[in-house]
Amino acid sequence: MEKILILGGTNFIGRNLVDSLKQLDNFEITLFNRGQTNPELHKEIKNISGDRNTSDINQIFNKKWDYIIDLSCYFPDSLDNILKNIGSSPKRYLFISTCSVYDNEKNKSILRNEDPPILSCNDSERTDESFLSYGKRKAECERILKQSGLRYSILRPSLVYGQYDNTDRLYYWLYQLKSGNRLLIPNRGKSKFSVTYVKDLVQVIIKLLNINSDSNIYNVTTFPQLSISELVNIASKVLGKMATLQFADSKFLHEHDVAQWTDLPLWLDCDYFTYDNKKLLNELKIQMTEFKDSVSSTIDYYESLSWQEPKYGMNERLKNELIDKLHKLNNS
Repeated sequence: MEKILILGGTNFIGRNLVDSLKQLDNFEITLFNRGQTNPELHKEIKNISGDRNTSDINQIFNKKWDYIIDLSCYFPDSLDNILKNIGSSPKRYLFISTCSVYDNEKNKSILRNEDPPILSCNDSERTDESFLSYGKRKAECERILKQSGLRYSILRPSLVYGQYDNTDRLYYWLYQLKSGNRLLIPNRGKSKFSVTYVKDLVQVIIKLLNINSDSNIYNVTTFPQLSISELVNIASKVLGKMATLQFADSKFLHEHDVAQWTDLPLWLDCDYFTYDNKKLLNELKIQMTEFKDSVSSTIDYYESLSWQEPKYGMNERLKNELIDKLHKLNNS
């Protein structure tokens, strides 16, 4: 039985991964995490408690692992420490990176493959804890892993959604529709972005545990080009709800200090946050989930949670004020 060490494992992606791995009988799973997120989970699985950014990580060094799946690395020094001190080389080190590693100043092409340049990371950014350096830190982690001499797989998902998602970014739109609220749609909902269904990401990870391939890097995108309008249309059909839509152009939104991605989740005022998945599909022969099916499954999950108000996105008062302003402008 092959031994898997999962760094993380009790949050969004990790929960889905462990749930799937537990259904298989050829792996012995050990989790390493701080025990702070969902500590009640996976009591039947071996667990090493500790903070990877401290000497706690030394607990994993004297053991033999066939595979290491790194879900929780956000700082290059943490990864560097593990790679230098892991006693026995695993068959593969699977690192969950992000499409945020791409350097958008050097390449703004639509549907980028895995080849365009990734971000640099200076000494201060290596330890910076703000989200502004997130992509840079992940890019530096990739470079460290590539230079380690280990066989690796680097997975670059885009926006991940699905069961156990705690970010509320895609949920914001589902909640608006379910609640019968008016929707403020940026750029007529046409701007494109990529999304990754969590069960497809898990499928890719498990596939890489079962093949003997060289080191590789993959964009993991279920739907490389999605728009807010497409999401709303599909979710409306699944929910059986029709929303009142108010379209806003970018000029209006910028004039009213509406922040991309945060005030209006999934809104990016461009089309270049899109990432090609052909390499993944061709080399791993993965069959991605149909978008409607993934939305339906995700909606079922939120139904089980009784549709709690999202923490992400602008509040209803501000949204309705902007919709009313637009309505007056359009009818003046």
